[in-house]
Amino acid sequence: MQAMDRKKKKLIILIVILAVAAAASGIAVYRSRQPGEVTNSDVAFEEDQEKPDDKDQEGSVDEGIQIPGYDSIVIPAGTKDVSVELMNPEENEVYFQISFYLPDTDETIYTSDLIRPGQHLYDITLEREMEAGEYPLTVKYATFTADEAMAPQNGADVSCTLIVRQQG
Repeated sequence: MQAMDRKKKKLIILIVILAVAAAASGIAVYRSRQPGEVTNSDVAFEEDQEKPDDKDQEGSVDEGIQIPGYDSIVIPAGTKDVSVELMNPEENEVYFQISFYLPDTDETIYTSDLIRPGQHLYDITLEREMEAGEYPLTVKYATFTADEAMAPQNGADVSCTLIVRQQG
């Protein structure tokens, strides 16, 4: 009977160790923060938008600031106006400024105005039309205090794949 109890204890300990390791690695993935800065001379806020149907998005928690994560972002080829859900979770106490950066070409193809906590964007305008294909994309989150100072805070970079599909 004692041998069975020992096996159960070892199994429980192993499960706890694996759970702690999984949580630690998940936190480490989202710890790539860097400070951002407002690029507009006049602070501009994004307009509120209503959500269309069929948008999938994942979220993660990073030391009190929730940063949405993406495996991939899919947009149509040949247009600057695209539908992508961008959001600043309601629980955050900071403003977001979100940029799309193509590391292969060292090019920023989109930068939002400031996004309030709880605000969602669904329709954005890129700097240029994209050709069909798959591109490495970095979604850069610059964060700022939600007070009059609007002081830069830590940000985050989320790597994903931009999938540009030919329409038709």
